[in-house]
Amino acid sequence: MAVFSNNFTLALIKEVGENDLLLTVNGEDIEVELNENNRQPILDAVTDGIYLVPFDTGKKELLMTIDEATLYEAFPEAELSELIGSTDEIDEEE
Repeated sequence: MAVFSNNFTLALIKEVGENDLLLTVNGEDIEVELNENNRQPILDAVTDGIYLVPFDTGKKELLMTIDEATLYEAFPEAELSELIGSTDEIDEEE
């Protein structure tokens, strides 16, 4: 796909603040400022248990304008059955 390059990857959301977001990208922690365009989608994603977001490593910014079909084409691992429930809490047995 010509739209994507080596600058695009998935980032793991570690922490959501009021005005910023802490991500892990390729093993490195990166803080990204939230704005009116990305704040609500990020809050909705985390509420739904989605902690992987597309990230542009060249520009150091979230990719919030990719439609779902393009996302799954670029990152097909997001649909793997092995990942279903991977963000669910684990009950600790005593």
